[in-house]
Amino acid sequence: MAGLLDFFFNYEANEAITIPTNYPYLIIMRILLSVIKCWPTKTTENLEAGAKLKAKVWEMIQNVLHLAFCVLTIAGTATYVMIHKKTMSFFELGHLYITLMISCVVFSRLVTLCFKEEYQVVANEFLTKIHLFYYKENSEFSMQTHKQIHRISHLFTLYITGQMLGGLSLFNLTPMYNNYSAGKYRKGGLKNSTFEHSLYYSYPFNVSTDVRGYIFSNILHWFFSYIVSTWFCTLDLFLSVIVFHVWGHFKILLHDIDNFPKPSNTVSFRLEKTNVTISNENYSKDELEQLSEKLKKCIDYHREIISFTHKLSKVFGPMLFAYYGFHQASGCLLLLECSQMTPEALVRYLPLTLTLFQQLIQLSIVFELVGTVSSKLNDAVYGLPWEDMDIKNRKTVAFFLLNVQEPIHVKACGLADVGVTSMTKILKTSMSFFTFLRSM
Repeated sequence: MAGLLDFFFNYEANEAITIPTNYPYLIIMRILLSVIKCWPTKTTENLEAGAKLKAKVWEMIQNVLHLAFCVLTIAGTATYVMIHKKTMSFFELGHLYITLMISCVVFSRLVTLCFKEEYQVVANEFLTKIHLFYYKENSEFSMQTHKQIHRISHLFTLYITGQMLGGLSLFNLTPMYNNYSAGKYRKGGLKNSTFEHSLYYSYPFNVSTDVRGYIFSNILHWFFSYIVSTWFCTLDLFLSVIVFHVWGHFKILLHDIDNFPKPSNTVSFRLEKTNVTISNENYSKDELEQLSEKLKKCIDYHREIISFTHKLSKVFGPMLFAYYGFHQASGCLLLLECSQMTPEALVRYLPLTLTLFQQLIQLSIVFELVGTVSSKLNDAVYGLPWEDMDIKNRKTVAFFLLNVQEPIHVKACGLADVGVTSMTKILKTSMSFFTFLRSM
């Protein structure tokens, strides 16, 4: 029991760990992401031909199963809407449209991530190269940053995982409680009524009034809810943790630039017939050589961070674009569902609304961290003591300054920066659509 509590609630980095994937928060993510086949797999380059073929076949089977799951959920919901839309209220249809859009987002993530080799490459690069575990010994500040990001990642993982499990439980338990309170679980309790479900699909058998059909579909809905929640929350969590580490890298780079060594040689002279003393600092020849090497390391470090950030944009850009589109459409519908102000609607939709809005806000703020810290590099590089350097190092600083002019942002399909500005526009538009629909 003590070991389990230590696993979950000891958020300090264990110095005995030799690879970052053994950290508790990454173990939790590995368990969750393995279910949806999004945990990066080991390379098959060193395997024999038979083992390679077996791994390829198993990967293909998993892809087909996940694709079939997405297609069936989308087709099942769409068919149910087409059959029953004339007998359903606008608010009931809103619930179905929200679940349909969520299924479409899952499909977009499956196609843009699981089916792409680039995702595996970026995820593996993070776990084997970019993780701050591999930089912690570079300096004392690097170790401090590593420990800080480790604590943030661990607590953030526990928070998102708990939120995911709580949200899907509330989403599925609410209709079960409504059925129980209405007496539908009692013998003869279904007279002139039907079972309420968390999800609605067009089944080839009766799930509305048949108890066995209801039990089977209810179990299936719990499983579907878990899979979809994992697609939503855990992938966002994994991406957020990656961005935390990119933010940590920029902090280390900024610290290295701010703490650049000053010249040790000072030449002073006094003007004749005055009390004015003029001092001039200059680097020695050895210092200039060390300075050149340090500048080169900073430029290479910056180039490494930028390269990885561009890979993030390329791989996760389509996913983020679909994600922003989903929030744009679902935000007003969720607000509309909550506007019924009935206890059932608030219990069922308010947590879902708060969770989705909170996910949008938190993901945007996490990405904004990178843009904010990278925007400080311009002033930091200009603040280097370039006036005391020789011509060669001045040219290097000028080249470095040219490369840090623009803040770094991850872009959604290369169209919009993922950050607070885009988030604000989405929230404003959702509120406008909600006000318009309420007035109809």
